Amino acid sequence: MLEFTERMTLASSTMKEADVHALREAGWTDRDILDITQIAAYFNYRARIADALGVELDEAYLGKAREGSARAEKLAKERHVPLPVDRWGVRRER
Repeated sequence: MLEFTERMTLASSTMKEADVHALREAGWTDRDILDITQIAAYFNYRARIADALGVELDEAYLGKAREGSARAEKLAKERHVPLPVDRWGVRRER
């Protein structure tokens, strides 16, 4: 799932049906895949708007991002998969 969302974020035009099939093979349902895709797209949209306008993250938002990052890091470690690149430095202050 992390690899899927990272690829969707960085190179969505290169994605193929095989990418969705890989998620199904990993046990994700079609509803899960739709949710994953919509949530990733929404956060990509928000990040691009914030970046384009030069919006700085406030501490409250950054704290929530770090909490989410910690959960993702734990899951990635349990599943033996690499985390996506931390482009905004969320994991840096641990």
